Amino acid sequence: MKKFTILFSILFLGLFSACDSEDDAVYVPEVIEESNDPISIYFRDNFLDVYGTAVRWKWDDNLVDDTKRVTPALRDLCIPMGDFIKDFWLAPFNMTEAGNEFMNEHFPPEIVFVGSPMWEPDGMSKILGYADAGARITFTEVNDFDLTNTTWLLQQLRTAEHEYGHIIHQRHNLPDGWKEVSPENYKSNNWLNLAGDVQASNPRISREAITLGMVSNYGTLDVQEDFCELLSLYITSDKAAFEERYLTHEPEAKYAQLDADGNPVLDKDGDPILLDPAADATEINAGRDIIAVKLKMIKDYYMEKFEIDLDQIRDEIMRKIAEITK
Repeated sequence: MKKFTILFSILFLGLFSACDSEDDAVYVPEVIEESNDPISIYFRDNFLDVYGTAVRWKWDDNLVDDTKRVTPALRDLCIPMGDFIKDFWLAPFNMTEAGNEFMNEHFPPEIVFVGSPMWEPDGMSKILGYADAGARITFTEVNDFDLTNTTWLLQQLRTAEHEYGHIIHQRHNLPDGWKEVSPENYKSNNWLNLAGDVQASNPRISREAITLGMVSNYGTLDVQEDFCELLSLYITSDKAAFEERYLTHEPEAKYAQLDADGNPVLDKDGDPILLDPAADATEINAGRDIIAVKLKMIKDYYMEKFEIDLDQIRDEIMRKIAEITK
């Protein structure tokens, strides 16, 4: 015991002496110089200082899954892409005080630019963009930047709104009752097998998906994707076009064929030509009723939680798109 006490005392004194010898040391934090690159300055001034969002425009292997095949974003397109995000994603929300507060509170901490499509290892399918843990949103195909190309513009904007929807429901949960509207209609990964696209460009939409009460094939994956697809498509679609495709019932019985002026087309005997309804008319109209229920839930959710009128957001986005593509 005596030897142990002496040894402990020696160790303690040694430790005390070692700490005491550094009492006068002053910690000097590492100095990280801010980049003077004009692009870095632009993103610092417009995103980091305003929203706390770091925009990763320079290539970094650590920001992309190494199983994916991609190329970096072109330098000359990074600031235009930043302007696109400001003008088409942020500005429509920032028109109101509530929308501005919403964006300041929820805008993602990190945005990543990828120049090319993000191809899956099979080389056949690609990822349009994605969100990581509600903190990072990745934009692909930046190198195809072209605001006059409606397909590219809508793909980028719908990617942003869809992935942002994930950030919102991860923080605030889905609308009350959402999971109970059509739980039996989700297809998991079988969404890839849904037939009959009715829209050539992204997103893939089929009558079967609408019959299930979803606005796209991908929306049938699960409740979260259903929420994000409906949200993103609604606020990036023309009002009349959205209603015609997703909300308005089509005839379930024989109906008159109409000409361009809305008048009945007559046969040689002067009788109206009657057309047969689609074989799935009854089922697809039932699906449209489900979509209408979900749409009301989303609109009420945004108004009650954030005082945001999604119709106002949609109208402003479509105004901007019409202005840039006319």
